[in-house]
Amino acid sequence: MIRKNVVIWLAGFLTLFFIEAGLRVNMNAPYFIAMQAVTFLLYTAVGFVAGVLVGFVMHAIRRIFPAIKMFYICVSMAVFITGVLSISLFLSFIENGAVQCGFCTPVLSSASHTVKIVLILCFGIASFFALYFFFRWNERKAKLFISYFSILPPLWFITTLMFNPDKGSLWSLPTLLRITDLFHFITAIVISILCFFLLYVLLPVCSRFIEQWKRVPLLKAGLIMLPFILVLLILAFPLIKQKQHSKPNELKITPGTTPNIVLITMDTVRADHLSCYGYQRLTTPNVDQLAQEGVLYKNAYAASSWTLASHASMFTGMYPSKHGAQFNSDFDYTRSQEDHTAPALTFLEMINKSIFKLSDKNITLAEVLSQKGYRTAGIIGGSFCSSIYGIAQGFEYYNENFFNYNKDIKFYFLYRVAELFYPLKDPIIQYGYSNLKRLASHLNEFAFQWLEENSSKPFFLFINYFDAHRPYLPPPQYDEHFNKISPDIILKYASRLNKNYFIAEDKFVNYILNSTQKVTPEEREFLVSRYDGEIRYLDHHLGRLVERLKALKVYDNTFIIVTADHGEAFGEHNMLDHGRTLYDEVLHVPLIIKYPSAYKQSGVKEKRVSLVDIFPTILSMLNLPIPANIDGQTLPESQHFIVAEWNLRWFYGDKYRRDLKAIYQGKDKYIWASNSLHELYDLEQDPGESINLFKKFPQKAQRMEQTLKQWLSSFKSPHTSDSNVKLNESEVEKLRSLGYVN
Repeated sequence: MIRKNVVIWLAGFLTLFFIEAGLRVNMNAPYFIAMQAVTFLLYTAVGFVAGVLVGFVMHAIRRIFPAIKMFYICVSMAVFITGVLSISLFLSFIENGAVQCGFCTPVLSSASHTVKIVLILCFGIASFFALYFFFRWNERKAKLFISYFSILPPLWFITTLMFNPDKGSLWSLPTLLRITDLFHFITAIVISILCFFLLYVLLPVCSRFIEQWKRVPLLKAGLIMLPFILVLLILAFPLIKQKQHSKPNELKITPGTTPNIVLITMDTVRADHLSCYGYQRLTTPNVDQLAQEGVLYKNAYAASSWTLASHASMFTGMYPSKHGAQFNSDFDYTRSQEDHTAPALTFLEMINKSIFKLSDKNITLAEVLSQKGYRTAGIIGGSFCSSIYGIAQGFEYYNENFFNYNKDIKFYFLYRVAELFYPLKDPIIQYGYSNLKRLASHLNEFAFQWLEENSSKPFFLFINYFDAHRPYLPPPQYDEHFNKISPDIILKYASRLNKNYFIAEDKFVNYILNSTQKVTPEEREFLVSRYDGEIRYLDHHLGRLVERLKALKVYDNTFIIVTADHGEAFGEHNMLDHGRTLYDEVLHVPLIIKYPSAYKQSGVKEKRVSLVDIFPTILSMLNLPIPANIDGQTLPESQHFIVAEWNLRWFYGDKYRRDLKAIYQGKDKYIWASNSLHELYDLEQDPGESINLFKKFPQKAQRMEQTLKQWLSSFKSPHTSDSNVKLNESEVEKLRSLGYVN
């Protein structure tokens, strides 16, 4: 009895695994052998344990109630298990509003909680009896397998619908398997049955084969290993290799005399949270050391308050309106929806129409250096630096392979059940195995490997550390490095059945952004402490990078530029996150340059500079010509007015649906807004930008606006028909998870 149950349940759970793995392999993301191997072993273990437990229960019932036929025991057990599993899983499913089942949608979305439970229970029981009559043609098999068959179809149904509660990635499934109506549901059940039946047929065939050839040496061991080998081969097939965009150029410069360049962007790190900028917490001891050896610019400003536009400005020396990598403010979402003559746009199409990539017509820093013989490498931690946005131009090696274990957690039935009891997504993010962001330690591994192979020749290495970006989930030890505060202060925003911190944090941020509610001092302290912990972790690994440069004996001949693409808001102007605004909490960034020892430059510079100045400064340091059409100037001679831009129309609510352009001149800052809510601030008297002087000094604002208009009229729009990005569902999922898309 127990042995038969073990075979049944083991076969059942392995069938479920192979069905899910087959779907998972079709998804547009790297497929990791380690995760799939662990998942396979977990399904095997659960199937074995479930078989043993159910076998003992059935054996006990048979001993206690010998008059009851075993068939009715199987029926009762199957109905009970089906009901419990269906109810528990569907409750969290409905809690997240992910109902996508055709005619069921209006019923389930409007029904009461009790009605939903009853409907789900009826669904489980109905599935059992449908399969019972289906297998009536062979009563012996029905008795053995009916318990499994009554469970598998509901699990298939639940798994398919639940693997991505945000609905978007449902459409990455093969068309036939998208459960959106009754036909697809029936199809899923039929496929489930066929898969299991195939496995059932193969088992006795294998048994007879082994019995016939049992004296052949190592036959059993070979047959046991064969499925594992086949699984590994299947899982290895879709692995995505690291992208290498071109072959190295022929070296045209002399190693040892030409300086190397390392450009480090600490994504989302505001200047006033670095200890070398006067912050009260010791967040950046290693960056502080670089600042002591080099030049620290106290008043450096990003060209935008989001990643793509700001990085493109660093690489081209131009502001966003000129290089073009920004949101498309001309895309009118409402007009596209109201135009009934044109086919309706999907969400993915709207995203692609609303973002412009960096056109290859721009000349980037990496391209210039590559043409001059530098080995060029980019290693990124955030999605908006991916090559799909045009940022990888000129890099011969570009490492952008994100882990995606987080998608496996969403997909596999076993993990969805486990998540009802423990938040699996949080440690996945903490240890850097999600597709949201890569940890500094992982980036360093690739950087060290590349440096070992290329440091003997002049090189340009770009690293985008992404740790400080939301969600604020620093690795253990750093999550409570500065303050031990319970995450319950944020977890209260989580749903009853999903206590993952990163989901709760996202809901909290969106609640603050879309309401008049202000961040409490306790909430701000919690978020800031976590954010500072992320920076401290990043700084530790930046220090390890410096140690490796010294060990390779290239540190003394290397320019090291440390900056950030933008900052982060923590309640200032009733804001959280970044983007949406152009206040100094999201524009004022660190800028530190450690020069090669031959240059002997150090100190603190008070002058206001922009990140568009990095591109011409590097070219000047290498005695290379500076393009005439750029906005930046070399840092020592920089005297130009400073601009920052933000374009957005439909991603967020009406509150933020506007274009913004900020200009700094002297002590004044003017923010032009497309909805006419312009702002003017005296930064000397009001560094917190709390007193809008626009109505008091309209002429001053008008003069600054005229300067903006003259600059904008000095060039043509860079956008062409191929300027829009071409994202897939996986890329959009990243943006949604990081808070860029609602």
